[in-house]
Amino acid sequence: MKLDGLLSLFIACSEIVFIINILIFAVKNQVNKLIILLIILLFEYQLIEFLICFAGLQKQIIIYIALLSISLLPPLSLFTALTYDKKESSYNILIFLPALFFIVYYPFVIDRFAVTKCTVLYASYHYPLGDLYGIFYYLPIIATMIVLYRKWKAEYQTKQHSLTSIYLFGYLFTFLPSMIIVLAFPSLIKAVESLLCKFAFILAAFLTYFALNNKIKQT
Repeated sequence: MKLDGLLSLFIACSEIVFIINILIFAVKNQVNKLIILLIILLFEYQLIEFLICFAGLQKQIIIYIALLSISLLPPLSLFTALTYDKKESSYNILIFLPALFFIVYYPFVIDRFAVTKCTVLYASYHYPLGDLYGIFYYLPIIATMIVLYRKWKAEYQTKQHSLTSIYLFGYLFTFLPSMIIVLAFPSLIKAVESLLCKFAFILAAFLTYFALNNKIKQT
């Protein structure tokens, strides 16, 4: 029995439940709306990975759509954290420029896209400028955790009680274990984006809890 991609389907189904719960029960403020977009992108990637690995839809355009989804995740994560920290600026939109570069560039070299491996746990891909892509992928994630840590630290020092710890722990519990696994097993570096999106199920759960309890009204 073919099991490749089934974990992706399970995670996608769970994430659609998270999305529905936020849409129904959460206050519709700006941060919660951005969180919905984040989880939608995670859901979209898991669904596409299921189609790639289980259904065998491995055309270059399908791989491109998968990369498009995960390319937007890091800058959107940072944009959401800055919005939550009330560091809103018209310049924040520039965070998306590196992702936009890859989204525009990759259609010109789409014939070089390929699925190199599918397993129950992950998929790996070949695409141009992989190392450069990785740099611009991780930098916004690291920046997001720094923004959240600084906000949490400031609130902790003033003995404020907020949901920032939930927000921050979601990122820490998602990305630290996945990075440790990749460092322990370097052969998984080729599948790191897929593995991160699997671990991002933890982030989606934390963000859902955060959104359901983030009662700040839209201003």
